[in-house]
Amino acid sequence: MKYFAIFAIFAGLSLHTNFNLSKVFTKEEAKEIRVKFWEGFKRYCKRKHIYRKWVLTGVKIRSTQLKFYADREKALVLFQIDHKNELRRFEVYECMLSYQTLFRAECGDELKWEEEYTGIEGQEISAIYFELRGVNLYWEEDHERIYAFFAEKMPLLEDLYYEYRDLINERLKQNDN
Repeated sequence: MKYFAIFAIFAGLSLHTNFNLSKVFTKEEAKEIRVKFWEGFKRYCKRKHIYRKWVLTGVKIRSTQLKFYADREKALVLFQIDHKNELRRFEVYECMLSYQTLFRAECGDELKWEEEYTGIEGQEISAIYFELRGVNLYWEEDHERIYAFFAEKMPLLEDLYYEYRDLINERLKQNDN
């Protein structure tokens, strides 16, 4: 570990990150950890009296979903715009971007906007998201931080969705004509 620490300093890596050289999971172990993580989030919501049905894929804006995501480096709460037609994806993103000032008034400056973002499965998407860096889905001690982040940020995006979905859909319909 001493040599890794020296390498990390020279490479500009933070020693505070959740990087563990000694633990590599099999696919089955990683899947089991992910399942336990999401079960833990359900328990967290119950414990914190968060009784809501998350919108997620029920978004009524074409090719747009609300998503929770966590991996070895970060956690995200995002609007994912993933239309297969790149031009259409950009149209949806640009339409939502036109409400950026209003979105920022509700959510603050930490809401990030990326027209071209490499998505969760490595595909090119557009994303409007909150990000929590320096957490690791596979580290149990990070789970509470991730859960709290999810529970705080997703309602903000859901509220934006409910407030602006009709306007966004109307503008997208006008663009189709």
